Amino acid sequence: MGMIYDASTVAKWIINKIHPEPLKLQKLLYLAQGYSYAFYDRPLFYDELEGWVHGPVVREVYNQFSSYQYNCIDISFEMNDLDDDAKDVLNYVIDNFSRYDAKYLEKLSHEQEPWILSRGGLDPDERSDKTISKESIANYFINEIFQPEWEEWE
Repeated sequence: MGMIYDASTVAKWIINKIHPEPLKLQKLLYLAQGYSYAFYDRPLFYDELEGWVHGPVVREVYNQFSSYQYNCIDISFEMNDLDDDAKDVLNYVIDNFSRYDAKYLEKLSHEQEPWILSRGGLDPDERSDKTISKESIANYFINEIFQPEWEEWE
């Protein structure tokens, strides 16, 4: 069974690999958490995601890197390697989503149930720090992402 990390460790691994700007980093963390549930039925990191105006955010990671604003996080970190399961998830997310800009990934997250549920009817520009439940992330990525379209069953 693979390890569960803190989100800061996962963020540093992503930064070392592609040097995203902070908004994109947050969306990649959200996707990595979701795909970890879908692939391995467990979280990739312990930290909670919150349903902010611009999509899912890990507050601690936001606090670490927000000073970069809209610029790429152009530093590299010395760190221990992650386990194979974590690298599989992260490489999948990077291979499939890093080509998109942060605003596209934000829009994508706004169309997904975990963020919508966490917002609980708030106006689109209304601030919130409500937690996106791990259960909603797991359910969405397991049940929605990996289920074939209904038409395929006919």
